Amino acid sequence: MRHQSENFVNFLHRTATVLFPGGMGTELQRRGYRSALPLWSAAANLDAPELVGQIHADYFAAGADVAITNTFRTTPRTFRKAGRESEAEAALKKSADIALSAKKRADRQVFIGGSFAPLEDCYRPDLVPSADELREEHGQLAAWLAEAGVDFLLAETINAGLEAQIMAEAASAAGLAFIVSFVVDADARLLDGTPIEDAVRRTGLPGRVGVALNCRPIGTLDEAFDKLSQSYDGAIGLYPNGAGHPHGDLGWCFGESGHGIGEFVANALRWKKAGAKIIGGCCGTTPDYIRALSRRVRASAEVRRQPVQHAQEKRPALRSV
Repeated sequence: MRHQSENFVNFLHRTATVLFPGGMGTELQRRGYRSALPLWSAAANLDAPELVGQIHADYFAAGADVAITNTFRTTPRTFRKAGRESEAEAALKKSADIALSAKKRADRQVFIGGSFAPLEDCYRPDLVPSADELREEHGQLAAWLAEAGVDFLLAETINAGLEAQIMAEAASAAGLAFIVSFVVDADARLLDGTPIEDAVRRTGLPGRVGVALNCRPIGTLDEAFDKLSQSYDGAIGLYPNGAGHPHGDLGWCFGESGHGIGEFVANALRWKKAGAKIIGGCCGTTPDYIRALSRRVRASAEVRRQPVQHAQEKRPALRSV
């Protein structure tokens, strides 16, 4: 395993709460980039790299410990749909370069997670390709990300048990630490019906350092978080959606629906108290979400330290009486 991954693993073990960023694709769209399907956010690595880099920098400034590469759709399969298959690898590696550059400019220790997602729609388990296709394509994506120099791999927004298992196999074979993250329903099942406990078991391969839930409304995650906590004793993460809802053409539509910053922070702190170690945001969340969360997390950590200091200061006086 690479030195960078060992550093991330050490950070994960010694840090009470690891803050992920918020959404990238939806933030590009919110800032005026037209992220139309099928490529959605992927083309921005090639035609708007400064904007992608600024978003990473803004999340670091807001308090995120991690940047996630803008590689959710940088697959040959997706670029083929746009008639640009030959550009997929360049888009993926450019994304990693952008994130690593933002890491170098950060004023503290931060890390880069290399994202790869379901080969088809993350809400459509009926579209999952064959096992052979999954192994070939995910193996390629994980290898490209590892070669690009990310600190760990993030197999995210997984909706089916078979694809979860093969993505974990690809991440493990790449030799980097990895986290798997699932899309679940309110009954704690992946969207293909796989129970969360079974998904945890099927992805338990060498290198896995965390299991998360993402890209769902806040209220959908409680049952799955409870069952995940009962079946997995490692680092658990949650990064739900914020304001807005999925859109068939643009990928996301902002509006009055969804979850505001106050609701997001309140639930994140509740999950943290219940044992979640990794917390961030997914579609519809912004640097303001992460900034508000970071302030509360850092403040609560400071409050917990102060009583210990006061008790230590008082003990000598008590002994001297």
